[in-house]
Amino acid sequence: MKRYFFALWLGALWVPQALSEPLPSISRIFLTDPMHGAQPAVTLEKGYGFVVTAQQSDGDRSSLHWVTIDFEGRHTSSGVISEGATRFVNWADTPGITVLDNGDWVAFWLERNDPEAPEGYDIKVVRSTDRGRTWSQPILPHHDGTKTQHGFVSLVPDGGDRALIAWLDGRLAAVSTGAHDSHDHESAPMTLRSAVLTRADTVLEEALIDDRTCSCCQTDLARIGDATLLAYRDRSANEIRDISLVRRRSGSWGHAEPVHQDGWRIEGCPVNGPSLALNGNRAIVFWPTLVNESMVLRYKLIDDFATPINRVAAYTLALPKPPSGRVDAVQWKDGFLVTWVSRAKDHPSVDIAMVDVQGTATLAPPMAEPQPRGRATGFPRIAGDGTRALVVWPELENGVPVIGMSLLR
Repeated sequence: MKRYFFALWLGALWVPQALSEPLPSISRIFLTDPMHGAQPAVTLEKGYGFVVTAQQSDGDRSSLHWVTIDFEGRHTSSGVISEGATRFVNWADTPGITVLDNGDWVAFWLERNDPEAPEGYDIKVVRSTDRGRTWSQPILPHHDGTKTQHGFVSLVPDGGDRALIAWLDGRLAAVSTGAHDSHDHESAPMTLRSAVLTRADTVLEEALIDDRTCSCCQTDLARIGDATLLAYRDRSANEIRDISLVRRRSGSWGHAEPVHQDGWRIEGCPVNGPSLALNGNRAIVFWPTLVNESMVLRYKLIDDFATPINRVAAYTLALPKPPSGRVDAVQWKDGFLVTWVSRAKDHPSVDIAMVDVQGTATLAPPMAEPQPRGRATGFPRIAGDGTRALVVWPELENGVPVIGMSLLR
């Protein structure tokens, strides 16, 4: 086990008198041997702590690495998932990992399928049955064979050795142009699809969820019991790109429902998707949108799915500085924690708030003020079990890309 130490930081910007739970304490983790790379992801491993992945690039080659962090913030192990020279490395469309109900780790990355098609790439999925020591041969969850986009992946356990994967799929671009090797992801409809992956490397229950979505916004899945929710940015015929939510029960997807009538009309993709978290029977949907030419962050608490989602009250975070979006959410006590990036272009910060069961949001001071600017600030990610959480984000240390980490308790 490697040595570690903490820089402990506590505080609150403001705390309402009626707040039933205190804000979490936030402990910045500094590892003796930092985790190098960018495009981080994090998932909870019950009974152990957290698994963090990051992508390292060196010339034409890229590799996907993992580290484990226990519930005390200690680095316990590390390894490499894969490496290669044909990876699709992108600031917003990033690799990820999840831990299944049976303990298997399932990870994915993106790989170019044609050097002449810059928008053509596939999803490669691997599995470890021994906590990262060895990995299976990669498989594809899609079988269309088009040299188009397959990305913006969400991945969750689906019971036992099953993983549910959802992604944005551009195969219709190849059909609409009549060419197998061309792809304009704004000229043809982007689709949202899913599949189930098993330990035997079989791909089951392939499904088309939506035949017209925004082309490059993050998706998010959350599961409890036999119910799974999927949030994504939709796309209407007149270019309204608001958030939709769809539910899956007993292996079947229902009809998508608009989360809120934002009315954000934009000709291109904003590259800024929603986040979703479940806590018992309550869900939060957290998303960025544009109001009067300014970015705002909105959220909804949903605990009665008999009521149409678009009729549930939406809240807008009151923020002291302009948000850039790049949101995430996780359960916390009886409510939720939400994270986002502010002022990515000039003075970025990784920010956090707690949302209680009444929908009241309590802001904390910035968790971090990373050195990277603009796209390099990336998408911070959070995972937790309701009493402990780990936040990860892209950072620089002596000019070298590393992964920043904070433990919340």
